[in-house]
Amino acid sequence: MEDMISKIVDMDKKARDLTNEAKQSKIDYEKQVLEKKEKIKTDFLERAKERVKINKQTAQKKADEELAQIKKKNAAIIETLDRTYAEHKDEWVSEITARAVG
Repeated sequence: MEDMISKIVDMDKKARDLTNEAKQSKIDYEKQVLEKKEKIKTDFLERAKERVKINKQTAQKKADEELAQIKKKNAAIIETLDRTYAEHKDEWVSEITARAVG
C-alpha cells in the first residue's frame, strides 16, 4: 500500500514538474514572440526612416534642378528685356515725351 502511495506521489510530482515545464516553456515562447515582434517593428521603422531620407533627398534634388531651370529661364528673359530696353530706350523716351507734350 505504501508502495502504491509512493508511486502516486511520484506521479503527482512528475505531473507538477511537467506542468511547470510547460508553463515555463509558454512564458519563454511568449517572451521570444514579444522580442521578435519588437525586432520586426524596429527594423520596419528603420527601413521606413531610410526610405523617407532617400525620398527627401530625391525630392530636394528634383526641386533644386527645377529651381536652376527657372533661374536660367528668368535670366534669359531678363537679358532679352535688358537688350530690348538698350536698343529702344531713346525711341521710347522720345515717343513718351511726344505723347505727353502733345
